[in-house]
Amino acid sequence: MKELNFFSDYLAKRYGRKLYRIPLDLALGCPNREGGFGAGCAFCAEDGSRARHLSRHLDLAGQVAAGVEFARCRYGAEPPYIAYFQAFTSTFAPAEKLRRLYREALAAADFRVVIIGTRPDALPEPVLDLLSELAREYELWIELGVQSSHDRTLELIRRGHDFAATVKAANQLAERGINAACHVIAGLPGESAEDFFRTAERIAALPFRAVKLHQLLTLKKTPLASPEFPVKPQPLNEYEYMEQAAEFLHRLPDDWLVMRLIAEADPETILAPRWWMSKGQFLELFREKFNSGGGGMFTGVATADGSPTLYHPGFRQHFHSLAGAATESLRKFTEPAALAERLKRGPVRLLDVGFGLGANAAAAVRCAQESRGELEILTLELDPRVLEASAKLYAAGSVEARLIGALRRDGYYAENGIRVTLLTGDARQSVRQLDGPFDVIFQDGFSPDCNPELWSYDFVRELARRLAPGGVLTSYCSAFPFRGALLRSGLQVGESVPFGRKRGGTVAAFDPALLPVPLPEKERGIICRSTAGVCYRDPSLTGTRETLFARRERLVRRLRNRGVPKWFKA
Repeated sequence: MKELNFFSDYLAKRYGRKLYRIPLDLALGCPNREGGFGAGCAFCAEDGSRARHLSRHLDLAGQVAAGVEFARCRYGAEPPYIAYFQAFTSTFAPAEKLRRLYREALAAADFRVVIIGTRPDALPEPVLDLLSELAREYELWIELGVQSSHDRTLELIRRGHDFAATVKAANQLAERGINAACHVIAGLPGESAEDFFRTAERIAALPFRAVKLHQLLTLKKTPLASPEFPVKPQPLNEYEYMEQAAEFLHRLPDDWLVMRLIAEADPETILAPRWWMSKGQFLELFREKFNSGGGGMFTGVATADGSPTLYHPGFRQHFHSLAGAATESLRKFTEPAALAERLKRGPVRLLDVGFGLGANAAAAVRCAQESRGELEILTLELDPRVLEASAKLYAAGSVEARLIGALRRDGYYAENGIRVTLLTGDARQSVRQLDGPFDVIFQDGFSPDCNPELWSYDFVRELARRLAPGGVLTSYCSAFPFRGALLRSGLQVGESVPFGRKRGGTVAAFDPALLPVPLPEKERGIICRSTAGVCYRDPSLTGTRETLFARRERLVRRLRNRGVPKWFKA
């Protein structure tokens, strides 16, 4: 099995300890910014990716001192160090000037490894001679900004060179015995995943020894962030990038080192993507996924209360709130439904729309066990693969593990007056097969933004028809179109206590006395007197999400033309 070989681990093994980088800025600029060539590459920040703790007013000795102090205070770092000439193009000057600058910096501390970031088109022969000289004294690595192997992409992002320049530079460095690493970015505008993988195959054929890989960041005040940029970037979330990066690395030679896997910047400067994971969380999960060979369609992750959830790559959402999957089931489903009290009064019949990982069903089962009540659950799930993925997340013997195991094996779970039956397939069709009434309905599909099929007026009306007169429907969702569908189905609408977000979930019932908190009048006005509350429509209960989106858009447009405001103001 292919293994991850991190550059930092390679250095630690070679030098007997972890080596820390001291970032340095030679203030040389780059060919793309000098001589009237423009503002640089489309993605490049104003400071050229200068380390945050550095200030341009420091001379090189001052930068080294500041970098050493930063590494010592933050990491407890001791010499030797890595000299990292990082900002802009660190070979963009005559060789004699570069020799003076390199020597000044390298004399200021105990450096054993030197990394110089540059461009494929900024390596003239005199500079190559200088690099050969440095390579005889230090472990030298040249980091080439390749970014992509596709000339159309390089032109779009304003690199100022083609892929042929990369091929030439890599071969020139190899001929001189100089270690070379390539810097590649995933998610560049106009590129597909297959384009990205093709870049992996092309650089794999070149004499590189390492790769620096990361996701595209759209930063403020860059050409990429301008509305006039010809191709709008499609930012990769952490899971999409994880999949692509893993596949990219699998296409490289086994002995290549990985210098970097994630890009960072000042959060105030990042427009997209906004990741929820920290760097440490991402790297831990990436290692696990890479070493396991992928791990299937869904990615498991722990939420804030310790309970697990999954990430769905199709819907680009987690199954639960990252504030706590188990807590969300209690706060937004069982508690607002007053399930414990209902079970004490007699048998309860519950419809669970969206089994997922079984968190809501398991919470209901626990509630019945504690109340010693009778509970019948009919649970609906579109994709049986979710159960397979979920089974690996729970401890053996837990309610969730027993429940999922029984449903996978038999399609039902039965224990001490509790019975859970699983129906797989499109919930819109499954619900038509069910006879009411249900005392409680849990509505827990993916959000209307990506899964409008389960939030349309037509589907909600089917749920309302199966809700008992004294029953209650609960959901995490507070979207205006969903609440509008509930109101138009004849239900009263209120809210549950907020958890994981500012707004509470939704509670609906025919009897307003069953609502924990009635819907505020302002929100009722938004829903009923503006286009914000226009429902999705799916009369046949077979429409695609694209059809539902387009139908709602047309309806909103017609209402706006008739004078209905976009937003209601009291």
